[in-house]
Amino acid sequence: MVVLGRVGLGLVLIIALVCPSSEAGMENARFALHRKDQFRPTKTTPYLCDNPATATEEPNYSPNYEKLPCDSYMTFGPTGMSQIYVVLGQAGQEGVCGVSFGVDYNGGGGVGIDPAFVTWTACADGEQYPNDGGNGDFPKPKGGLQITWRYPGSCQYAVIGRSGVHAVVGSFYVYAYSTSSLRLTPDNNLTSPELAIDDCRGGHVNLMEVWGEQLVTQLLARVDLGGGYGYNSCWGPGPPAPTRAAALSWGRIKNLYGPASPN
Repeated sequence: MVVLGRVGLGLVLIIALVCPSSEAGMENARFALHRKDQFRPTKTTPYLCDNPATATEEPNYSPNYEKLPCDSYMTFGPTGMSQIYVVLGQAGQEGVCGVSFGVDYNGGGGVGIDPAFVTWTACADGEQYPNDGGNGDFPKPKGGLQITWRYPGSCQYAVIGRSGVHAVVGSFYVYAYSTSSLRLTPDNNLTSPELAIDDCRGGHVNLMEVWGEQLVTQLLARVDLGGGYGYNSCWGPGPPAPTRAAALSWGRIKNLYGPASPN
């Protein structure tokens, strides 16, 4: 289901007045996933994610609070309840103030991941623009989301180790009845599909235009539940992205990302 007339993330951010104008480079950023047990607030960890509008970092359950780089994220787990964080990792020092992506998974009626028991909690504090991929609005399967942080106070600049800026976008709660997978996708339900990032200097990059439709899947994580190892999109040395998708041969792709993860 294509959303006709819907604008891209860059124009959404201009309309929302969340970013100023400038150049930027986010071509090597990765859309990562980190699986944890279901969040249950405690006195020591009361929050699912940090409040980006405050100068302090509240104790929270996200991988950023653990200072965990995205190449160490957990991409598999058991069936049953899971908390799965979406993080933009290996981003540039320009800071992150908006992203656009999608999600897909299979299940229902006591099989796989049932959409009836999937919820989304935003860790960004700006606007959210969910769309429908034929099964209902995000976080339903094949749905997409454009989401922003409030400029300027909430721009994301947290650097984790040597893995660049990590922006915690939000978290899925899922229940897997049987072996299943949840994977990130481009935001395919717009007039022009995108996997996009806007930075705090006003820069905009659509990774689909940089890498091409086939290669962009290397930048999108997958979590396997009940079997399999998932896919960690932050693995590999992370060289600068090409200016044209066609510039990469399959041999060079293997050198960039190393051996494929087990499926």
